[in-house]
Amino acid sequence: MRSVIAIAYDTLTLLCRRRLFWLNVWFSAAVVLVVASMSCHEAGWSLGFGLKSWPSGYLTKGSPWETTLFFGVIQRATQWWVAGAAPLLALFSMASVVPKTLKSGQAALLFTKTQSRSAVLLGRFAGGLVFAAIPALICVTGLFLTLGWRLGVWETRLFLAIPFALLLFSALSAVTVLLGVLTKSSSASLVVTLILAASVMALQDAASRPAEVEDEGDFKGMVRSASGGFVALQIVAWPLPRTQELMEGMDRAIRLRAPRPFRDLVRRWRIGNLRVGAAAAEVIDAASELPAQPVTPLKMGEAVMVTTGFCGLTLLGAVVLLNRRDL
Repeated sequence: MRSVIAIAYDTLTLLCRRRLFWLNVWFSAAVVLVVASMSCHEAGWSLGFGLKSWPSGYLTKGSPWETTLFFGVIQRATQWWVAGAAPLLALFSMASVVPKTLKSGQAALLFTKTQSRSAVLLGRFAGGLVFAAIPALICVTGLFLTLGWRLGVWETRLFLAIPFALLLFSALSAVTVLLGVLTKSSSASLVVTLILAASVMALQDAASRPAEVEDEGDFKGMVRSASGGFVALQIVAWPLPRTQELMEGMDRAIRLRAPRPFRDLVRRWRIGNLRVGAAAAEVIDAASELPAQPVTPLKMGEAVMVTTGFCGLTLLGAVVLLNRRDL
């Protein structure tokens, strides 16, 4: 256990020295600053801490639309950055850790200090998790303080976004560790992991609901031919990380429920003479259009167990493969 902690600390210090870490931190701070710079006043709303203002008859201080604005923007910041872009950016640094560890000179030095090769991999993996948690903690803390400052709402459930983000990152990081042992190549590990992540999302999206048809008669005619393929998609997607269910579960756990839908605000939103309009509303809130079934607590528990099991089995495969290799 001590060797795992020591290697995890060494991994964390190694990753924190890289420019990508500070880029991730500065981007997280920038997300917080952009959200914090938004404010509503008696005549409208402003951006950039009052540097640019737009008049509005409905988006004003104390109106229900003000709560809708901040709740909607913060919810999407946790989705798109804390649990989305930030873990992917951390993965770029994590992909090179294991291949560099397995280089002949460093491997000879490192594996003489510990008798267990599994301790090395687990330490690298644990250090990567802590590394990914730092930008997430910075961003969520900033969003928490912003929400309390602007609306007087101190919503501690925002911090639940961090374990969800780390669970999603752990699945990708475990795949990167396995590929690092298998290929000893940073670029190959990163590219294959990104392809796998995109494939898993597309597969789960296809398996979450049957294909839509325009005509009811066509649907009846396609049921027999399509049902087998749909069941096969569900079987293939079941043991994979549940990215969609975890993202939806994160939103339900945070529970930022605005008095009015954020889409309605975007539909009528004007920035100067430019109206954001319905097209932007569909892009920003496209997930609500999906006819997928809501995530129940039972499904949420299954998603966590399956994703955790996938991560554990992937790490186990990496350990077995490393123990059979000559270094």
